[in-house]
Amino acid sequence: MLLLARKVGEKIAIDGGIFVTVVAIKGASVRLGVTAPAAVRVDRLEVHERCRGWRSRSPVLSGFSESKGDSSMQTAQPGDRVQVHYVKRLQNGSVASSRKRAPLEMTVGIDHPRLPGLGLALVGLAPGTSATVSVPSESAYGSSDPTRVHRWARTRFPNDQALPVGKWVRVLNRRGQPRLVRIVEVRGKTVVVDTNHRWAGQTMELEVQLIGIQVADAGAE
Repeated sequence: MLLLARKVGEKIAIDGGIFVTVVAIKGASVRLGVTAPAAVRVDRLEVHERCRGWRSRSPVLSGFSESKGDSSMQTAQPGDRVQVHYVKRLQNGSVASSRKRAPLEMTVGIDHPRLPGLGLALVGLAPGTSATVSVPSESAYGSSDPTRVHRWARTRFPNDQALPVGKWVRVLNRRGQPRLVRIVEVRGKTVVVDTNHRWAGQTMELEVQLIGIQVADAGAE
């Protein structure tokens, strides 16, 4: 009889080329992912019943996620370093994509500055598969904060720099680092600027495709 060791990432083979992977553990519940060759039909109920027969220290087995393809394919787990492509769709219709650039590297379970609110959505995914997450504004780029609208002296900007109202312009902060601000109003020697993130206050749909999972060095401890 098979023994489930109760650890995330453990993979157990059953007949028909089907593999069951421990995706997550919460208390006495274990969430499993199933991978199988494309030609193999997976009967969730049958797999669930077989899993109940394992002599596991976690007797309660929760829902399954399925992935068709190579049964030996690794799936992403918390803490894995992975490469992804992403598409961000903002509430105002703006779209940002990494498709024309090299894949972005990140750690599963740790938000990347370009992918706020992603959380653990990649857990259980195999390379080539995608996850889509709806991210509220407070978990994305924050709510729009009226206290971040300021009056600056016109001398903060180069004399020849155009300051069109409603547009985003680049300016150096007091540490000499570039940042974007939105021009709200120009009043002679005073400029009213909005220093909120340009996407603050907007909900976001985040589509992330897992490109690859980094394999740890076999000699590393």
